[in-house]
Amino acid sequence: MQKEIDYSQLSDQQLMVLIGQDDYAGFTELYLRHLQDLLQYATRLHVDEEETNDFVQEVFASLWMRRHELQLETPLAWLYMSVRKQMLLSLRKQKTREKYAESLVAHLSAFYDPILDVIQEKQVKDFIEREIAKLPPKMQQVFRMSREDYLSYREIAEELNISEKTVKKQINNVLKIFRSKISSDQAKVIVIISYLLSQK
Repeated sequence: MQKEIDYSQLSDQQLMVLIGQDDYAGFTELYLRHLQDLLQYATRLHVDEEETNDFVQEVFASLWMRRHELQLETPLAWLYMSVRKQMLLSLRKQKTREKYAESLVAHLSAFYDPILDVIQEKQVKDFIEREIAKLPPKMQQVFRMSREDYLSYREIAEELNISEKTVKKQINNVLKIFRSKISSDQAKVIVIISYLLSQK
């Protein structure tokens, strides 16, 4: 008869081996072992308790989904690093949204009444999406990683194995293309240019 595993006596590394073999009990042990410490760590980085809990849960979910590919010598270090990365990404997204909103208000202030009557948010988003879809595949990928995934030039360069200079050039080329294509519609120029420039 096979001896029952005492998961509490296993190291994090041993638990990761079992997790890689689809052992959900091992995953549960790792989760319960470090959950509270990670929540306290996340709370020190972020003020919203509900969001910090979501960040930690997302990290554990990612660990389970990637269990077959992750080879972690120090699982706890990976967990802390991943929580911190989630928090930084959330902060970056929040700042980008706030920056965009401020820029949009500034650009629209002089044209407020007529534009509100004509421009609908969905129409603007659809227009932007159609124009992005027309870009060359590599340029489109770089642009989306910058504007939708909120990655820095350095992060994009590392992900795609290209230079930061190439990334910056691709982004600038996209901005030039947009400026040339939307010059015929003053309302869309104001909205879209403010969207693009707010995220440079």
